[in-house]
Amino acid sequence: MTNNFYKPSSRSNISPFHVMNLLQKAKKLESNKKKIFHLELGEPLMLTPKLVVKEVSKLSKLKIPGYTPSNGILELRQRIAEYYYDNYNARISNDRIFITTGSSGAFLLSFLVNFDPGSRVVIFNPVYPAYRNILKCLNIDVVEIYSDNINKINLNRIEQFENIDGVIISNPNNPNGQVFSSTELQYIYNYCNKNKIKLILDEIYHGIVYEKKIPSILNFGDDAIVINSFSKFFCMPGWRLGWVIVPKSLKENLLKLSQNLFISSGNIAQYAALKVFDCMEELNKIVIKYKKNRNSCNEILNDMPLLKFTVPAGAFYYYIDISGLKIDSTELCDTLIKKHGLAITPGIDFDKKNGHKTIRISFSSNHTTVIDGLSKFKVWYKNNY
Repeated sequence: MTNNFYKPSSRSNISPFHVMNLLQKAKKLESNKKKIFHLELGEPLMLTPKLVVKEVSKLSKLKIPGYTPSNGILELRQRIAEYYYDNYNARISNDRIFITTGSSGAFLLSFLVNFDPGSRVVIFNPVYPAYRNILKCLNIDVVEIYSDNINKINLNRIEQFENIDGVIISNPNNPNGQVFSSTELQYIYNYCNKNKIKLILDEIYHGIVYEKKIPSILNFGDDAIVINSFSKFFCMPGWRLGWVIVPKSLKENLLKLSQNLFISSGNIAQYAALKVFDCMEELNKIVIKYKKNRNSCNEILNDMPLLKFTVPAGAFYYYIDISGLKIDSTELCDTLIKKHGLAITPGIDFDKKNGHKTIRISFSSNHTTVIDGLSKFKVWYKNNY
């Protein structure tokens, strides 16, 4: 007889991350020898700097300590502090920097240390879905703000809402590639500071910008939280290494949370990551490759006039309004992967209200894969419209 009292908790009943389901479908098709063009994942080029890879090989032969301090090894925290001074002219003491198990660990720790159950936290759509889902797991109320244009988030709309405890913003934005100006960042920093709203900036795509360098929110003051990761610009996805920078008032409690929830991040990953800061020229050349991909994508997409989009200023995604095609985004993505081997992401991950009429296309793969894959979309489009 099977017991039925093992029922999932209500707070575990969150939306799936559809892009991961899509990846699973793509992998199954590949196992059956079908050629798949992967334009669905937010994954950088598989070009982890050689200096980092060489360091891992060396470290694996050494008897380095097992666990590290829960806030990360001092050398890496110091190196990150130097990075903020060198790149942003921002002085950050290393004791405000916490090394985390990927950016996901940073989000969980940041939400726990800042908000109690019932707190009200703003997100701006379209948005990285993990914000919404982690907050809901923690019984935090999510206040969703929408803009009239899917590719132009309007931060001023926060003024229409009351009793807000926190706000989360990604800059550059995933999925639409929007980069917030210094004026916009100054506005949201001042507004949150004035109204005692805790401000969390996801700066994971910093470094991947195409027009001009952008400031960190920490350039406007210390009363904000910054989350970053080694996964995107630094080309170390899968190493599960990120960091969070917090105001001094949060240090003690964040450390206690980190000690109990994660113990520490991977030791070899941390020591190897020290070398990535010596690879800036190599990493910036990869961003040039993304820009080439972006511009080539723009040429192909412009030949499909029913699509509405804005050329992304940062990150490596096109976020596209497909309402002119009169087809649901999930149906479109399912059709493209089954018939043409093209894996792209339906917008339902990023926008519960408008996602059925939007798609996200990643252009972070090698140039040939991006162009050949997007050409499959163009073939489907020309055959149907």
